[in-house]
Amino acid sequence: MSKTLRFKQHAATQIDFSCPLCENTRANYIFRARNIRVLRCTGCALTFSTRLSEQSPPDTPKNSRKRPRLERTEKDHTSLIAALEELAITGPVLVLSDADDQIIRLLGRRSIAVTCVFNAEGFEKIPAGRKFAAAIVSDAIMRASSPRALLEALRRRLPPGAPLILSLPLLDGRQARLMGRNWHEWRVPNLWFFTRETLSLLLLAAGFEHIWFRTIRRNYSLDHLIERLRPAHEASIWFRALQALRDIFPGHLRNTEFPLPSGSAVVTASAAPASTETVVSIVVPVFNERTTFQTLFDALLAKQLPGIRKEIIVVESNSTDGSRDLVRAYENHRDVRVIYQPAPRGKGNAVREGLKAATGDILMIQDADLEYDLDDYDGLLTPLLARQSMFVLGSRHQGGWKIRNFSNAPITAAIFNLGHSIFRTMINIVVNAKMADPFTMFKVCRRDALYGLDFVCNRFDFDIELVIKLVRKGYTPLELPVNYVSRSIAEGKKVSVTRDALTWVLTILRARFSPLGGGRP
Repeated sequence: MSKTLRFKQHAATQIDFSCPLCENTRANYIFRARNIRVLRCTGCALTFSTRLSEQSPPDTPKNSRKRPRLERTEKDHTSLIAALEELAITGPVLVLSDADDQIIRLLGRRSIAVTCVFNAEGFEKIPAGRKFAAAIVSDAIMRASSPRALLEALRRRLPPGAPLILSLPLLDGRQARLMGRNWHEWRVPNLWFFTRETLSLLLLAAGFEHIWFRTIRRNYSLDHLIERLRPAHEASIWFRALQALRDIFPGHLRNTEFPLPSGSAVVTASAAPASTETVVSIVVPVFNERTTFQTLFDALLAKQLPGIRKEIIVVESNSTDGSRDLVRAYENHRDVRVIYQPAPRGKGNAVREGLKAATGDILMIQDADLEYDLDDYDGLLTPLLARQSMFVLGSRHQGGWKIRNFSNAPITAAIFNLGHSIFRTMINIVVNAKMADPFTMFKVCRRDALYGLDFVCNRFDFDIELVIKLVRKGYTPLELPVNYVSRSIAEGKKVSVTRDALTWVLTILRARFSPLGGGRP
């Protein structure tokens, strides 16, 4: 589970800063650590540092490693090696790293031909037109003046589909969250600190796709760990506490290996084909919606999204009320793709089939009823288009608790609202989040956010599975208020308290503890 470090934020201030991700110019001051001030972009939450004084070492390859480098063996790079073998990388490989990075020696031992680049000037020395079979980026990207510019330069040296591997510590990794202000990466050479979400947004902006995170797992004995960390952290409070812990342990326990909280990750991606337009795929599941479908769909076709092309994917599940005949009238429209299911398999199944067929940069789900306001599209899309979020929820709870108000069935409305509160609390507990409305239909995300995730739910429990797995992948949603007018069961609402409630409990547990997926489509 990933979760961004939560430090107290001061009011946003205008500073001499332009975010390389969202181009915002305001940032929240977070705290001071050693010789740096830590700030966070108010737009995309990209965390960065500024030096407290000009006497601090500048960001140059020569001074980027003032502390001794912790020596690692191939055993410590098992996740990286696994990625190399899985992607069948043999060379030539373009490596962006520090000059003394151990990754270079690791590739050399595996007889992989490499070309090393240490800064922006290094790309200029590579002959024009030369392409590489793959690229590897180390934590040197944290010390670049513009990480996006370096990744874009690297992308230009790769053909479409070429793999990219990054190996670096993450701000929402367990180690950073455990150590907090004492995290050893809060130091002068490092300028940028990435979460899974900000790194994903950065890679997408630089022309990569199919992003997947692999946790680096390492086992150390207490004696071995202290000897490794002594040169760099001997003066720190937590290091002295670690020494005190070793002194009270029996000798045989000091040499027993144990797993450490993961601090770094191996991230894989691939070079994306060039794109000249932004496409939003809108998935519309339809089953027995004759009374509302045509009104909704005509409004959806008429909805203007400046600078964006709509791809509307209708999944019709063999309705019994004539809805399929209404859908057929739109199947030749240039913005519409229709998928006909032979039998109703549940809303979740229809949405899954629509998402699988989608080709857009951004994915949306739109029910065929009239409960939601299409004019909320603009606000929901803005943070994704501005590269400020990977995942947005249109929250019905932002304007009050009683989101359902059936005029003809107040008791039913109260039951639904109470159930919503109970299941929302359960979801927030299992994923350590604070979502107000995880059940909203308005779920909007970058298509790449779903890469590698396996989905199995077929009914309304798909909403739960989708949210939990996206949060587990590292994409905690940005919630924005939307308009909502609920229809009652008598008016066509298909959720069943008796049928779905137990399914939701089981889905919450399964989605939280089952594997996310294999990192492949």
